[in-house]
Amino acid sequence: EQSFPVAMKGANYLSGGQTLEQAAARLSAINKANTRGPWNLSFSWSQALQLPILDLCKGKGELCIDEMSKLYVEELKIAGAAARGEYEGDMSK
Repeated sequence: EQSFPVAMKGANYLSGGQTLEQAAARLSAINKANTRGPWNLSFSWSQALQLPILDLCKGKGELCIDEMSKLYVEELKIAGAAARGEYEGDMSK
């Protein structure tokens, strides 16, 4: 709080190769602890969200749009819960 300018509206951390579950659990813990700051604390989710979706199509030679869409919606629910400090996942996964 003393080193983060109040004028900054948020901070995004890179998920750094973490799985979605790991990144979500850590972000949720950070946001639960953030009781004083007015900032939006989040991760840059691109790798954690995109890799599982792309893995659905590996070796199939085509895009699995329906499966990809369903997984993406589920992933966004996890990311949203983490951003609110409400995700109760396992950091070891």
